[in-house]
Amino acid sequence: MIVCLCQGVSEKHVNNAIADGARTRKEVTELCGAGGNCGGCHRTIKLMLKDALLCSERASQVAA
Repeated sequence: MIVCLCQGVSEKHVNNAIADGARTRKEVTELCGAGGNCGGCHRTIKLMLKDALLCSERASQVAA
C-alpha cells in the first residue's frame, strides 16, 4: 500500500523507518520522505507509529 502519494512511499518503507528508530512523524519523514510534502498522509503515519508502539508494549509485557 502507498502511504505517501506525493513521495511515492510505501507502507513497507514507513514500517522500515519505524523499525530503524523513528518515533515521530517528523523522524519518519527524515528517514524515508513520507509526509514531507502536502501532509495528507500525516494521520496514517501517526497511526502506524501508534500501532508500532502498542505492539512493542505488548511484546514487553509478554516477555516479562
